[in-house]
Amino acid sequence: MADEPVAHYPNLTTRGGTYYLRMRVPLELVQELGRTHITKSLRTKEHRVAQARFRLAQAQAERDFEAARRQMQDADALRVILATGRLERLMPEHVQEIAQRWFASAVQHVARSPREQEHLRTQDWDIVLEAAKAEGLLLQSPDPLHYEEHVHRATDQILLAAGVPPVRHGPGKIQRRVRRPKVDRETVQYRQLASFVRRGLISLNRSQVTRLTGEPHLEQAEEVGSLEFGRSPSAKRTLNELIDAFQADPGRGSRTGKTDVDYAMVFLALREVVGADTAVTRITRENAKGVRDLFRALPPNATKRFPGKTLSQAAEVAARTGLPSLNTQTVNSHLTKVATLFNWAVREEWIDKNPASGLSIDEATRSRREPFSVQQLRAMFAAPIFTGCRDDETGYAKAGTSKPRRARFWVPLLSLFHGLRLNEACQLRPEDIVERDSQPAIFVRSANAGQRVKSQAGTRIVPLHPEIVNLGFLDFVAQARCKNHERLFPELGRDARGYYSDAFQKWFSRFLESCGATGPGKSFHCFRHAWADRLREAGVPEDRRRALGGWANTGVDAGYGRGFPTRMLADDIARVAYPGLELGLLRKSLTD
Repeated sequence: MADEPVAHYPNLTTRGGTYYLRMRVPLELVQELGRTHITKSLRTKEHRVAQARFRLAQAQAERDFEAARRQMQDADALRVILATGRLERLMPEHVQEIAQRWFASAVQHVARSPREQEHLRTQDWDIVLEAAKAEGLLLQSPDPLHYEEHVHRATDQILLAAGVPPVRHGPGKIQRRVRRPKVDRETVQYRQLASFVRRGLISLNRSQVTRLTGEPHLEQAEEVGSLEFGRSPSAKRTLNELIDAFQADPGRGSRTGKTDVDYAMVFLALREVVGADTAVTRITRENAKGVRDLFRALPPNATKRFPGKTLSQAAEVAARTGLPSLNTQTVNSHLTKVATLFNWAVREEWIDKNPASGLSIDEATRSRREPFSVQQLRAMFAAPIFTGCRDDETGYAKAGTSKPRRARFWVPLLSLFHGLRLNEACQLRPEDIVERDSQPAIFVRSANAGQRVKSQAGTRIVPLHPEIVNLGFLDFVAQARCKNHERLFPELGRDARGYYSDAFQKWFSRFLESCGATGPGKSFHCFRHAWADRLREAGVPEDRRRALGGWANTGVDAGYGRGFPTRMLADDIARVAYPGLELGLLRKSLTD
């Protein structure tokens, strides 16, 4: 639908009755911003409201253009300075920008090409891990002589890539294989950049070790702090400044969208309880306990449920209306992030002591999530979505002649027989269904930016259960390949955090109610608990259960878990059975 201009208001348009700001990007900024126009919804269909919002939006756009111009000018000035090799002319923010750009690029390189991934799978991971650990010890040595050459070599390559000219060799001399930038290593700016680089290398090394071992380092995000310039240690620094510096730190490592969303909630609570302009040195243990108490009183999705209200107001409404509060695990996850923020402040010498350490709540008394009972499983797999419904959208709970075979049919079955986590099943691609040792299997992995696993241990091969094969799953995969589908379940969209499971989780809660399979603590994850129980009851050894379930200490060999042949794992999977659950109706619907 094309935009329709509004008379007498250049840059104001309508689309489907809704008003939009649409402005042409100045020619000199097109390449910098990567587009020729900006379009912003004013979120109204009323002309008077649109007029007021239009003026504000247009003024903001002009400010954004001016900021982009300043950024271009700064970038040009930085290129000129680097081209001369005169690092002493760099401002502190220039040094930090060079480091941040390098680190962002280094983190991005983690998403490797298929050819690189294939090469990595052939490596001897014990050797790779030992080399990574050795490099980490070298980088973290208290003696600069141990790491200085390594850090300088990396710093030199960063400067060359940023535009610093290399040292020229005279005629007749053999060209060196490793070039060096034409700079003075004794300048303050070079030493500051090298300090940034060392911190970034430590963070990247720890991320590599984490991926190789599958054992998360809880303090990894705290290890690398950005240097601050032009301030005395005693200068008053506020909570807001701490949060901004923490977020801007180039050494915090790669983060998922979900992590950023969770941190946003933590920062919101801190600003509300402590005060954004409160000096960091004046934040007390009582302040931290106040944040903890707020988290314990909050309902899930507080900001979505109560837009426009503070978190304290949302907690009051939740208590008054009897809404459930956040579970203990979520509260502790938030408190860990609070502690991480202040640990970073301690390491950067903003404060002497972490006021939020050791605030986690004891989870020993929290209720254990029970698996689905046989009666609940029967109710689910006898529901119309599995045996015949009107459609698998709004008509999933109404009996009909349609036999849809999409996510709502396959995802519960995949978890029932293979123990897949919800997002692991929702994000599957046709190429993730592979063959190993003549056995069809699911390759659970993060092969591209649209996929993720919970940990390094989550990358694994899970042979297909015979029941799933009998129900026609391989035919479903073959059809997806013929249609060139990028994902097995293209109807599932990705949420703001990067997960495909959010909408499915909400639908599944409604589905449980529709078929009478609800109960205390019942959710999709109960499939995984039931599956683990079936493996245990079948006598499958713990190490192979861990390999199949993607639990910690599984190792990094995606093809064979921790050295287990696929055929052995296939025998284990085939032993998963649910006595009393009959899926004959599903097989019958396949042939009808």
